[in-house]
Amino acid sequence: MRIRILHACILLCICFSATELAAQTMHVRGRVTSAVNQEPLAGVTVTVQGSNKATSTDQSGQYALEIDGNRTTLIFTQLGMLTAEIVVSEAGVYDIQLQEGSDELEEVIVVGYGTQRKGDLTAPIATVDMEEMGKRTVSSPMEALQGAVTGVQVVSSGTPGTSPTVRIRGVGSFNNESPLYVVDGMFMDNIDFLNPNDIAEMSVLKDASGAAIYGVRAANGVVLVTTKKGTLNMKPRVTYNGYVGFQSPTNVLKMANAQEHAAYAIATGNETFVNNSVTKFGGTAENPDMDTDWYQELLRSRALLTNHNLDIQGGAEKITYTFGVNYLDQDGIMDAKNDHRKYNIRMQTEARVTDWLKLGFTAHFNNFRNYSPNNAAFRQAYFASPLYPVYDPSLELAQPEKFGSSTAIGMPSSFWFANPIATAFYNNNQTKGFQILPSAYAEIQLWKDKLTFRTQWSQRYQSTHNIEYQPVYYIDNDQRNNNSFLRSAQARNTNFIFDNLLTYKDGKDKHHWSVLLGQSTREDRWRETWVQANDVPESEEFWYIGVGAQGTASATGYGEDGFRNAGISYFTRGTYDYDNKYLLTATFRADGSSKYQTKWGYFPSVGLGWVLSREKFMEDQTLFNQLKIRGSWGKLGNDGIQPNAGYATVYSGNNYSGIFGSIGTTDGSRIPGYRISKFFTHVRWEVVEEWDGGLDFALLNNRLSGTVDYYHRKTNDLAFDRPIPFSWDRVYGNWGSVTNSGWEIGLQWKDRKGDFGYAIGGNLTTLKNRVNDLGGLESILNGFPEWSAEFPSRIELNQPINFYYGYEVEGVYQNQAQIEADPIAKTYNTQNPDNPILPGYLKYKDQNQNGQLDEEDRVNLGNYLPKLTYGFNIALDYKKFDFSIAFQGVAGNKIHNLNRAMRRKYSQMNADAAFINDLWTGEGTSNSSPSAAGSVAPWNLQASSFFVESGAYLRIQNMQVGYNVDLAKGIPARIYVTADRPFIFTKYNGFTPEVAGMGFDANVYPIASSYSLGVNVSF
Repeated sequence: MRIRILHACILLCICFSATELAAQTMHVRGRVTSAVNQEPLAGVTVTVQGSNKATSTDQSGQYALEIDGNRTTLIFTQLGMLTAEIVVSEAGVYDIQLQEGSDELEEVIVVGYGTQRKGDLTAPIATVDMEEMGKRTVSSPMEALQGAVTGVQVVSSGTPGTSPTVRIRGVGSFNNESPLYVVDGMFMDNIDFLNPNDIAEMSVLKDASGAAIYGVRAANGVVLVTTKKGTLNMKPRVTYNGYVGFQSPTNVLKMANAQEHAAYAIATGNETFVNNSVTKFGGTAENPDMDTDWYQELLRSRALLTNHNLDIQGGAEKITYTFGVNYLDQDGIMDAKNDHRKYNIRMQTEARVTDWLKLGFTAHFNNFRNYSPNNAAFRQAYFASPLYPVYDPSLELAQPEKFGSSTAIGMPSSFWFANPIATAFYNNNQTKGFQILPSAYAEIQLWKDKLTFRTQWSQRYQSTHNIEYQPVYYIDNDQRNNNSFLRSAQARNTNFIFDNLLTYKDGKDKHHWSVLLGQSTREDRWRETWVQANDVPESEEFWYIGVGAQGTASATGYGEDGFRNAGISYFTRGTYDYDNKYLLTATFRADGSSKYQTKWGYFPSVGLGWVLSREKFMEDQTLFNQLKIRGSWGKLGNDGIQPNAGYATVYSGNNYSGIFGSIGTTDGSRIPGYRISKFFTHVRWEVVEEWDGGLDFALLNNRLSGTVDYYHRKTNDLAFDRPIPFSWDRVYGNWGSVTNSGWEIGLQWKDRKGDFGYAIGGNLTTLKNRVNDLGGLESILNGFPEWSAEFPSRIELNQPINFYYGYEVEGVYQNQAQIEADPIAKTYNTQNPDNPILPGYLKYKDQNQNGQLDEEDRVNLGNYLPKLTYGFNIALDYKKFDFSIAFQGVAGNKIHNLNRAMRRKYSQMNADAAFINDLWTGEGTSNSSPSAAGSVAPWNLQASSFFVESGAYLRIQNMQVGYNVDLAKGIPARIYVTADRPFIFTKYNGFTPEVAGMGFDANVYPIASSYSLGVNVSF
């Protein structure tokens, strides 16, 4: 009997256990659609509340999950949609519709070494709309940010494969203005190797509070990039996105034609080469037969542009994976060997090994090949006379190609008057290389959902090989190469970062807090070796230098360079909020570096926020959905300056010797000597101190949202060279300070009426840049390297960095009476009777009213930094169609037009048509441009406002029309047509108002428009 009772009990226990097990696991599935048009939503994250279990919807909006327990809540989230929740208590089908909108406070964004809810931020961290970014056909992701983010200025370059110039909140250093890029934890100098389609999230840390966690590397801002990853329980998804198109020159500078140029040349006393051209090629002096448009000859009307991206994502119950391949091919618009090609492979996997351990691995492989153009050809095309041809078969000595020569019509023998097409043709400058970025990490849950430890190793290895080859050729005595030349250079970058992070998150009632403790070790190595030789065969198979290789008989050089830097850092961040209303963020980082004698720097920051919209006194109002006030302060470092020398510098060369005569094999030549400079300083990194005040808001049922910030950042310990009194030496050290301040405003309106949706957004940033201290100096002269003496820029107290320095033009002398009435002109003519000021000459302003033109009359003529940058966009969609257009522009900056200014040295040069047509031809014809004769007179060719022009412009940055179609069931596709940079509105007399560096335009590589047809398909 007892045995039977025991058996019955066991059987009953088994039944109960089976029932319990059945109740513990249930299978749920469903479909997620849009509440607006009932279309399926792909990529919606479905999370089981209170656990790490999650999945995402496929292209048909379907999801499936295995859930432990008999009752739970599913949370549905997607960017641009309102978060939704449903309670499930049994297995079955749970369909749901998501409403359009944006829960700004709940959005999670990437910050330094972690993530935060947007509602908890106390710093002005900008997030990038990756969908909008992906619409732009650019080779570098940062180009896609142009005009899209407040506080960020991007200056593009037309040269294929060249990085754009990126400035965040102005310029605070004479040494390095580029931000730090962090890609999946690895520090980078740029992100040109990435394809925009590979990026899942991008955040820009603009102020000291947000960026202080990166310490000594963060003075110029930080750009955080997270690449795409799969999600748990995600069916394999294959996505192809590609386009094919072409680039076309835009805003091509119109030069004077043969008739205009000949008339101008005769008026300036250069009729000899006009007559020579007529004699050789026909026509008359008034209408020469030869009329070469050098820019038309130098530019392609169409240049291929194509980009293909294949991405595979997926995941199982405990593992996720991503694999992506990208290929970019971009031809340059110069009609010569110049292009950019790159291949990218990206891999990522993450495994939840146990409930407490997660392992991950990410790797990027990049292979590229660039052919760099000889940009001197664009300068020469501006100088070149239209009165001689590109090719001239009559030149018997020209070889191997019969290129025409300006000397054949009597032009001076000079680099500047060389045939620009030949300059572009006889150039072979190629760089090949590859880059590998592996990263591995482990994350351990020491205390579930509270205490986490993460360790990550990130590595970068880059190898590049540059080959520059010049063949033997002859055009004239100045444009020739008697011996072939080969230079081969190999460079290697090896960097690593080892991070260890301990994060604690907790809360009680209305109190929530988190603490991050971190340690980071890094090392940067770079090494380059180069060799060069003459008399190398033209065939590429012989382009090797070494023992036994051909073409090494006349080796002329060898060199090597490099550096090795190491650093270690300790940092912490604490956050606290009460009831999601009162917010506090504090960070501190201690950085140690091998670059300086001062080994350690300390970078604190603090941020406060107040969410007014959660206060009781705001409960009854219906205007604001969100209203938050925030303020922050912090310090940042810039170690992108020269490291300590720490030893005496040895100078050698002929300047330091006076020994002559025949010694050994030296026959009557000077023997180089040596000089030792004993001056060096205690250099340390530059330090930025910044405070920021901001306002975030959303109102009218979240249709209107925006942000407003005022920033003030001061760079102390500004490093630069300064002269040593009573010495020829200069010494590099931390001498000055500079301030950048301004406003940032961003607004967006978004709404939908039935099948029609629209969004309008805009942003603007103001900038005031001022130099505060120069270490006792009143000013520093600077400028374009080749012509800084003739056309200087100046750094001066209480003025912006590197403003153009010269005379202010008041007008043009219209007659002799005006000349006699002007004390400056009268004094000058008395002193220079053989070269007097004549009607049609420029009139300069006498700033100090002393009756003569002197150094005191030179003033600030403006500088290259825009006082205002802005962008705005419009997006429309109706059923399956969508349209977007984005504008971008700058104002308040100036450009120094060196193309026109070079007439100071080369009076025979050509000119742009606007310059010729605007010349003074008699009383009342012009009060802004000199006469033809005056345009080559020294009086009119001084550094002045005549050569400084407005750099303001408004550009249509991007236009796109798309159509959504189903190729098959469950295979949606989008077909689109894109135009990038199709139109620009500017008054500047040049190819482009986007001029990098200090804004001196010596004919930069033009920026092209691009037009493409593309498709995006997933299955």
